[in-house]
Amino acid sequence: MNDKVFNESVAPLFTQSVNTYVAPTVIGVQEENATQSGVMYFLTTGSISVVASGFLVVQMTNPVASGNMINIARISGGATVNTRIDLLRNASFAAAGTSLTPRNTNFGYPDSSVVTAKYISQSTDPTTGGQLLHSFIQPSAGGVVTFNYDGRIKMTPGTTFVIRLANLATSANPMTSNIGWWETTL
Repeated sequence: MNDKVFNESVAPLFTQSVNTYVAPTVIGVQEENATQSGVMYFLTTGSISVVASGFLVVQMTNPVASGNMINIARISGGATVNTRIDLLRNASFAAAGTSLTPRNTNFGYPDSSVVTAKYISQSTDPTTGGQLLHSFIQPSAGGVVTFNYDGRIKMTPGTTFVIRLANLATSANPMTSNIGWWETTL
């Protein structure tokens, strides 16, 4: 019955163990790897004075034929006093706005992101459509608000992402919006 197990005449001449374990395991931060590869980008509105009860809205677009996935790493910004920050999927604004240039975080690579971006600041909410992903109220004392998504928000080709800051103050409020992401080929 067990003659094939215990019969040495059918055993192989030799065997070789192959260990596929590599030690120590090296784990890299995705943003660092993306920067090293020249595919990590940032954009900013800079400081914009927003009128009382007004809006600062940034729209990022991943074009239909880009062939790239946009992986949102970090969003930061805020104002000197009360502000509501909304993140919207597939919203937009019709105005031409002011275009923003994505900057490569690796100075050895060109600023060649597939993303197109623009912003607008006005007294009424310019956004249309989309779905609200998150909404945050900045404390009345103001300051920087940072959201670390580490690539958990992904923009496929043909989608938009909007960051909308609403001035909840009764006077003008300096505001800024900053976005970091990396791109991967589909």
